[in-house]
Parts: sequence; C-alpha cells; structure tokens
Amino acid sequence: MLKTVEVEIDDLVQEAIQRYHLADAREAVFLALRTLLGKDDLPGEQQDGEYDEFSDLSVWQPRRNGDSG
Repeated sequence: MLKTVEVEIDDLVQEAIQRYHLADAREAVFLALRTLLGKDDLPGEQQDGEYDEFSDLSVWQPRRNGDSG
C-alpha cells in the first residue's frame, strides 16, 4: 500500500546550502542522496571518467578555515 508523506525540509535544505556552499535545493538534495546511497552505488553512473557537476563529492566537504557561514 502506497502512502503520501509530507515532510517539511526547508530549514534543513537551507542549512545544507549554507554549510556546504551549494547553489540551490537541487544540489542539496542530490548531495544528500548521493551521500546516503554511496557515490559508487548509483546505477547508470558514468564510468568513462567524464566529469559532471556532481562527480567530485569532496568539494562539498565542510571547510575548517574559520568560515562560520
């Protein structure tokens, strides 16, 4: 049986955008799902070494240089 669930995530998305210097909610959700699933577990992931905007997850690691956001 399918159920519809509404979840309020605006505050969490905004925090992720600020903390990881993301462009928008789309990037925040994509990062969350890639992190949850593991970057190597995605079906259809490009294996030919082609770079796309989401290929390098390390760019979204929080920086510890005193940036408080």
